Amino acid sequence: MPSCPELLFEEPRQVAFVANPSVVRAFVPPGWPGVYMLLRMEVPFYVGRSDNCIQTRLARHPLLPIATYVAWRTRESPLQAYRLESAWFHILRLTGALSNQIHPARPAGCPDSCPFCSTGDCKAWTHLLRPSLDISAAPTVAADLTATAAKT
Repeated sequence: MPSCPELLFEEPRQVAFVANPSVVRAFVPPGWPGVYMLLRMEVPFYVGRSDNCIQTRLARHPLLPIATYVAWRTRESPLQAYRLESAWFHILRLTGALSNQIHPARPAGCPDSCPFCSTGDCKAWTHLLRPSLDISAAPTVAADLTATAAKT
């Protein structure tokens, strides 16, 4: 089982819930942009976001049936959701367990590029979060900076 870097959540600490649509509808607030992480046992295997309603996205996610747990964070805006999704993507891709093959797309109309795509910056940032993580062999991710399709 690949080791997983620790992800830092803002207080209060986020917990993972059992991954099924009824739990998602009961605990995830509707109408908010947000970021989610699907886990098999305790290993994250997919990260994603919704720019409009994280509850709807999660409850209907095609990978939810193979996940055992789900964790999420609501955000104030699609831009904040994009930045957090990008951070999780860059951290978790180093484990080899992440099934995401494509870098997160920017929200529609967002001119900002990923703040973690600069290889040196990402490695330094990741090292600050978990100094024991071996990042020397980490592959770089080619980001499609023209991607602006909004996720739902």
